[in-house]
Amino acid sequence: MRSTSQAEPRPRLHLNLFTDTTEEQEAEVQQLVSLGAWLVLADPDGNLFCVVDLSAQWRQPVA
Repeated sequence: MRSTSQAEPRPRLHLNLFTDTTEEQEAEVQQLVSLGAWLVLADPDGNLFCVVDLSAQWRQPVA
């Protein structure tokens, strides 16, 4: 179901992180999410969506 609300502008920075194995990819994603990163996915139509752990929302940034 498509939303009729206006989408927020997309971020200006897009990173692609590469790993050599599936295990390394899973470990990297887990580490980034533990630091507060959001997991961004796309559906078959290319619509982006995030999987966000709200318990991580109020964590202090790591210096």
